[in-house]
Amino acid sequence: MEDVLDDLYGGSLDDFVARRDAAVRAAKAAKDRDLAGRIGSLRKPTVAAWAVNLLVRDDLSLAGALRDLGEGMRDAERSLDGPALRELGKQRRALVSGLVARARRLASDAGQKLSTAAAQEVEHTLTAALADPKVADAVAAGTLTHGTEHVGFGSADAAEGGRGANGTSGGRSASRPPERTAQSVGTRGPADAGSGTSDAADGEGQGDAPAGGDPSTGRASAAGRTSAGNRAEDAERRERERQEREREKQQRRREQAAAAREAAEADLDRARTRHDDAATAEQQAATALEDAERASAEAYEAEEELVRALADVRRRLAEARAVLPRVDEALVAARSAARDRQKAARAAARELERTTNAAVRAREREERLAAET
Repeated sequence: MEDVLDDLYGGSLDDFVARRDAAVRAAKAAKDRDLAGRIGSLRKPTVAAWAVNLLVRDDLSLAGALRDLGEGMRDAERSLDGPALRELGKQRRALVSGLVARARRLASDAGQKLSTAAAQEVEHTLTAALADPKVADAVAAGTLTHGTEHVGFGSADAAEGGRGANGTSGGRSASRPPERTAQSVGTRGPADAGSGTSDAADGEGQGDAPAGGDPSTGRASAAGRTSAGNRAEDAERRERERQEREREKQQRRREQAAAAREAAEADLDRARTRHDDAATAEQQAATALEDAERASAEAYEAEEELVRALADVRRRLAEARAVLPRVDEALVAARSAARDRQKAARAAARELERTTNAAVRAREREERLAAET
């Protein structure tokens, strides 16, 4: 089976179906129906998957390099090592771009040109192999049938721009605005307002017992202290209202951030669903294409058999036409011989009749002579 896999997934893409069908016929001829069934179930790879298979089979050390770099990126992400993530991100971009260029060359050498979409699919598949060890194992096998793409959080995204240094791990996080206190904006809080009220109260207590002062002066002082207390209360009330408004703003911001996070997560879920649907549709299309190619190959074989049968009929017809003149000559000769035999038979009949008549006359003469005697 390994030899069959190497031949199919390491060879030309154009005659994949023909080579697979030939392998199926060989397995059936060897009376190995199980092997024939397994070979017949092998899917033809997409152009991008075939190019990735070429890469892995051309350089056996590539699979190990992908695993090592991917593991290094995951280790740096777990340890929140920002500088390492940035450096490994550069290595990832350089490695993937170099491999895509090499895939183009290998495909061109094999007579297949990679389109822009196929090259992007190669890039996505290699990036996914760096992010997901399971994808890396599938790539290392060299028998991919379709490309894949890393969607969501993980090393492939975290390495981009070194965002892992902030502990985001390439994912989304809703930032919470810092709470601003009254002191942070340079206004006096309730405690300060309370101290002003206390000071006014202390002053008022002192003004209740003026030492030989003018009573009007005491009343003015008391009115001033009352006005100062009212101003302090107004300032405290305004500060409380301002803080309440600030809390409401912060609450709205938190709600907006939560709503944005939920919307982003919903978008991600929809993107994943679309990706899964697209992957399923691609697989179905690949299966349909493979079935169509198999049907086309069978039709081609049937056409070849029909052409061979028609050629055999034409050959036999030509042979019959070549023999026909000889048959006609033999028929003419037979007819001539038959006429000759008929003439000879008629002549013999006439001779027999003359002989018979002569014999009859001879007996009659003999009888007459005998009677006369």
